[in-house]
Amino acid sequence: MTTQVDLVQNVPVARITLRGEKGIQILSAETRRQLLGVVEQVAASDASVVVFAGEGRTFIAGASIDELKSLDEAGALADSRAGQQLMSAIDSMPQTTIAAIHGACAGGGTELVLACDLRFSAVGAKIGLPETSIGVLPGWGGTVRATRLLGAAVARRLILTGELIAAEEALRIGLVDAVFSAEQFAAEVESRVTQLLTRGPQARQRVKHLLRQHLADGIDIAAQFDAE
Repeated sequence: MTTQVDLVQNVPVARITLRGEKGIQILSAETRRQLLGVVEQVAASDASVVVFAGEGRTFIAGASIDELKSLDEAGALADSRAGQQLMSAIDSMPQTTIAAIHGACAGGGTELVLACDLRFSAVGAKIGLPETSIGVLPGWGGTVRATRLLGAAVARRLILTGELIAAEEALRIGLVDAVFSAEQFAAEVESRVTQLLTRGPQARQRVKHLLRQHLADGIDIAAQFDAE
């Protein structure tokens, strides 16, 4: 399946939307390359808030299983490092980043969510890290980001079981920050964007920088082990 990356930028808000065939977004190697280019473009722009979303039935269903199965050991390592580069680029964006989650959000989609600053979900979403079900692990930095956000016990359970959890459970464990009805989801996300824009952009950037500096070494070192 082909997934395109669309950027709509009306400063101070940038919206990055993934559009896949039949409303299912897949993070293939080509889609990740496109997305990295867009992320780098937005990071260097005057945008203050960035919203990541998926169009149709899913937020992001994950990586391309067919691609993963076709990789030899060297290819798998290169693929993992490319995924880490993308997630690190999202994590280090100076803007405040929002993941607007609906439908399925699995694997690489959840890794992207973990790299964002704020995570809002619609009722009915299913979120998780099911990589172990196909014999791999969250190799794009997801193990350390999940542990950082959720704590070791919860991250261990999610990764080892590979279960997809409901939005309400994701809220309970801190994986998402708020859950809204499907009917009100878009309006509620816009309300949070508007609220953020009333907060000083330089102050928000400084907070992100300080937090990133505090946590960066652990993320980068652990990501190397994820890849290997």
